[in-house]
Amino acid sequence: MYTFAIVALIALGTVKIVDFLVDSLPQLRAMKSLLTFLAAVGATVALDFSVFRDWDIAIRNETLGVWITGFMAAGVTVAWRAVFDWLTNHRAAGDESLGEHRPLSKVA
Repeated sequence: MYTFAIVALIALGTVKIVDFLVDSLPQLRAMKSLLTFLAAVGATVALDFSVFRDWDIAIRNETLGVWITGFMAAGVTVAWRAVFDWLTNHRAAGDESLGEHRPLSKVA
């Protein structure tokens, strides 16, 4: 359970760092997804954290487990953005991870 919490908190930190960078430097808005992947994978590599090691799952390459954990954390950022959107009804500008949605139009 703690392992999942660590991945979720890495993802939360990634969301907030990327939002801060995009808000500070608007020219980075087009690279938001790339920044998210780099921050999440970078954090897990810096921490040398692998869910496979914590859950005693044998894999051939331990380094690959750390990288896959980074991609898992990057995926959890989508859930964090959805939670923030639901709680505040205010989606982050240019949030491509939740997709572009238009309000339903009344027909007839």
